[in-house]
Amino acid sequence: MSNDMRDLVGQSLMLSFDGPVLTPALAALLERTRACGVILFARNIVSPAQLHTLCASLQAQAAALGLPPLLIAIDQEGGTVSRLPAPFVVPPSPQAQAASGDPGAAYEAARITALQLRAHGVNLNFAPTLDVSLNPSNPVIGIRGFGPDAALVSRCGVAALRGYREAGVIATVKHFPGHGDTAIDSHLGLPVVAHGLERLEQVELAPFHAAFAAGAPALMVAHVVFSALDARPATLSPAVLRGLLRERMGYDGLVFTDALDMGAIAERYGAPEAALLAKAAGADIVLPLGDDAGQIAVAEALLAALAAGQLAAADFVATRRRLERLRADYQLDLPPPLTPRAPALEHAALALARRGLTRRDPRGLLPLPANTRLVVIDCLLPRFNNAEDAASRSELLQGLLAEAFPAARYHALPPDAPESAWTEAVTLAADAETVLLITRNACFIERQARLGTELAAQAAPLIHLAARSPHDVEHLPAAAALQCYGDPPVSLRAAVEALTTDDRRPTTDA
Repeated sequence: MSNDMRDLVGQSLMLSFDGPVLTPALAALLERTRACGVILFARNIVSPAQLHTLCASLQAQAAALGLPPLLIAIDQEGGTVSRLPAPFVVPPSPQAQAASGDPGAAYEAARITALQLRAHGVNLNFAPTLDVSLNPSNPVIGIRGFGPDAALVSRCGVAALRGYREAGVIATVKHFPGHGDTAIDSHLGLPVVAHGLERLEQVELAPFHAAFAAGAPALMVAHVVFSALDARPATLSPAVLRGLLRERMGYDGLVFTDALDMGAIAERYGAPEAALLAKAAGADIVLPLGDDAGQIAVAEALLAALAAGQLAAADFVATRRRLERLRADYQLDLPPPLTPRAPALEHAALALARRGLTRRDPRGLLPLPANTRLVVIDCLLPRFNNAEDAASRSELLQGLLAEAFPAARYHALPPDAPESAWTEAVTLAADAETVLLITRNACFIERQARLGTELAAQAAPLIHLAARSPHDVEHLPAAAALQCYGDPPVSLRAAVEALTTDDRRPTTDA
């Protein structure tokens, strides 16, 4: 089989790998598959200097193999979906950005993220998320989207695209045609959206129409069945990818599959079969993920199908054309020299978190005096779904609160806390002047909601910090509440500020 054909097929494949360095095995995988790029996860990133070195070595290896510059991709959405460790700056979640009511917040968050990515060699981000978060029971989108208002999602999405473009990072809108109104996580099962096309046009598709008009360079398709269009997942559906996306909506950008190892696909198809179906349906680039052998099997399956005429050569050529256009438009090459982190980015991200904070304080309990005998009950949730990497904010939050309230007592409740720990929380609260309860997805986790009810029955007023889902406030009868729409460090800092300052200008009152 010719090297030209291998090069052509490889441009329809994006690889994943383990570890923070370019290994001989990874170099061999690139040589064997001729892939168009790689996707990075938290396991690949240790520090800014290491990330810069990794990206530079990957691009140098691609050049040595005679490959064009690699797409080096990441899922860096902000909020709870972040692959970058400290000291990288992580903006607040998309829903926190939109809570300010100003699409300029989405632009600024994208710019903060993109400046850091491009400076370290990452040139493509699988963001922004344009799913309209209409379903409070959605276990995987929620605060990752800009919210339940399709018009606001559209405005924020367009603003985010501008931020990424100005900083030189390829933005990838997702999850087409829309994962917001589902109650199943496609990492675990296959969601179905039963709405008719008229409703899809008004809600789910509206942000994508706006993004396409704004020149969205790339798109990721959802592992979701849209029964008005096809009985197959959108990833594998010609009706969705060719009929709706390419023909009806006129989109000619680059189309990625979501990861083929997710439950919605992996439970029904092997990765090679899914890759063939996705390519036949009209996807440009498949993301098999998994081990080296599995990714090689996908590459070989695509190659064999092309050679046998089962897949059209014209589709592979179109993918290569789209890639060449992006490489030219974004001037993809070696990363620039590593520069020190700019403190201004951290200040800007904190300002966004302040603006996106929602305060509910009908009795005027806030701010709290520094000498308040505060009992803090923190319901920890290092990871809620497979889109997130595990991250505990307990130490950071405890330190911030101890500095603000020297008399405070802190009690952490990890997900596996025994019942005695929950009982102890109620006992501690009985002796408090004020109780601060931090919930993380109490709308999904009944034990957190029940604790809130028990604490509200105490004599001390209950202040509720909804650190993840904003819907938590609907489940707890607190005297005052703060919603920060995700708990990256900047959002927790903004929340503690709201407990201690009477300057309400940075917050959104509701």
